Amino acid sequence: MHPSLPMRLTLWAALEFVVLAILAVIRTKLWTYGSDTGTFAQIVADAWHGMRNGVEGGSHFRYHWSPALAVLWPLVAIGRSALPLQLLQAAATAVCGPLVATVARPYAGKKQAELLGLVTLIYPPLLALGFDEFHELGLFTPLVLALFAAADRGRWLLFAFAAVAAVGLREDAALTLAFFGLTLSGIALRPGRNGSKGRGLLDGYAVQPRALAMAGGALTLSSVAALLAYYAIVAPRLGGWRPSHFYTYSFAAGPLALAVAPFVHPLQFARAIFTFGRLTYVLEALVPLAFLPLISRWALLAFPGAAVVLLANSGYVWRMGDHYAALWIPWLLVAAVAGAATVSARSVGAARRWLQTAAVLCVLFLLAFNPLHPLHYLHPYYGDLTDARRAIDCVPKDAMLSTYDEWFSAVAAQRPRATIAQVAGVQYLVYAEDFADTAYQQRLRAAIATGRYRSVCRFGRVAAYAVRAP
Repeated sequence: MHPSLPMRLTLWAALEFVVLAILAVIRTKLWTYGSDTGTFAQIVADAWHGMRNGVEGGSHFRYHWSPALAVLWPLVAIGRSALPLQLLQAAATAVCGPLVATVARPYAGKKQAELLGLVTLIYPPLLALGFDEFHELGLFTPLVLALFAAADRGRWLLFAFAAVAAVGLREDAALTLAFFGLTLSGIALRPGRNGSKGRGLLDGYAVQPRALAMAGGALTLSSVAALLAYYAIVAPRLGGWRPSHFYTYSFAAGPLALAVAPFVHPLQFARAIFTFGRLTYVLEALVPLAFLPLISRWALLAFPGAAVVLLANSGYVWRMGDHYAALWIPWLLVAAVAGAATVSARSVGAARRWLQTAAVLCVLFLLAFNPLHPLHYLHPYYGDLTDARRAIDCVPKDAMLSTYDEWFSAVAAQRPRATIAQVAGVQYLVYAEDFADTAYQQRLRAAIATGRYRSVCRFGRVAAYAVRAP
């Protein structure tokens, strides 16, 4: 890595981590983390025994290829808390600013690299990842940036470490890395453009062509091997890939059918996919960067991840502020560096003004369209959490407990059999009479009214119920 990164940028990144860490602690105290944080706490706690968890009803491998999560086991095992996972995600977000500046430094002056790093720190889609519930994709952006910087500098040990971690993070992340590996190999094998004639990858040059070709090939092969192992061996043995329903339409049943749908059902495909909601989602990623990534062909690397997201039939997937954006925004950041370098080659002043515009747009988006939604998450969803804690404490730690998403997430690290949204087949329910009237609340009320469960303790409006013996 380059030794002359501005100290000011490092300080701003440290400050961002502190702010995100404080917010993580606050959300933990307020019980506003949804079920995903609790689910991953259970997954990581059981990392060496199959990654089982209560919400997914078995192994996490039924849903995603995430063996890299096993290295996080000490974070949950030592403190029996999900908070360390949230702090890790906050750190992964904050370090992206210095990493972007590291990527930019060979292609830009020190001040421009610093400005790129500062824009990254306030880039709304990335900030939202740091504030969101923990997901494995929350770690993907820094791994991509580290991969690029390592390949650009010929730091092959770092490249190998980042590649192993990134390929083992998730199957859709591995898909995007396969294309990145092909790109690296293509640059390395490009005749007459390598050696000392350019600054590095963003110029289309490889300082170490042979090593880069091998590294790119290894990244592609390992990514493809991971995909084959998961979809041909692991997922079938666990009953199939559960998220496939996200890619089911009236004209295409599953990911493979959807991939060929533009050629066999072009009109139906266009009507289903080219929607206003998807357009605004893409704009939320590009506008804060002042469309700078589109200047560079490196933006094409964002296409595979964006396709995975935008082809989904659920608006939940292509909602900015959710973790799926991590599949493609790392490549936009790389392309933004390339775009800034292109503009800077013509006019340093123009590049500086463009980046300043991006910084202003990031601030405006955080004020007007903030994907973090802080007003929603920084207050308790239920008035008396003390009663909720006391009711949950009535339930044995090893019992199968079902309760609300946020309550589950708060205790999941200590309760491996806890789950959500179930009213049958569980030993205990924790129910608040005055909780929001959701569909699950109605099912809970109905299950209790039938007499299938008896009250074992009550605190205020919150009670724990045990299933009656048959």
